[in-house]
Amino acid sequence: MKKDWNKIFEAIPDEEQDKLALLRVIECTNGVIQHMFRNGDDDALSPEETRTAMKFSMSAMKNQTIPLGDEVVVFAPETAKIMSEVRELYISGFKQQNQEDYEEFMIASVANLGAIGKERILKARTILFDHLYEIPHYTLDWGLSYIFSIMQW
Repeated sequence: MKKDWNKIFEAIPDEEQDKLALLRVIECTNGVIQHMFRNGDDDALSPEETRTAMKFSMSAMKNQTIPLGDEVVVFAPETAKIMSEVRELYISGFKQQNQEDYEEFMIASVANLGAIGKERILKARTILFDHLYEIPHYTLDWGLSYIFSIMQW
């Protein structure tokens, strides 16, 4: 039986939703950066900038922490467990071409963004713009555009 991702993500406390909004903007921005680089897009970042963005995003997800200037955002163990499970679906679905896990990942991803909501995503973009230095600021809008296209906000 499949998980009810909407129920799972809606049960996450507000403080953790704020943290997840930061992570999702970082992840989606990195995803667009990687896609543009691989496709040789005219606006793609340099190899060094692309590598830095990828390293930062992967570290945030793997370590369940987001360094923002002098502050480090740390996820609660319950949230970290859920996001690790979603990450496993991502790896299996995208990296290992498991179609069932890919579909489950997309369902979880949309449920996650739905629970976070548009206002938190916009607030997260502002926080990242002010405190994140590993990813060029203007690329945050690439991530936002991707999120908005998925959610049709």
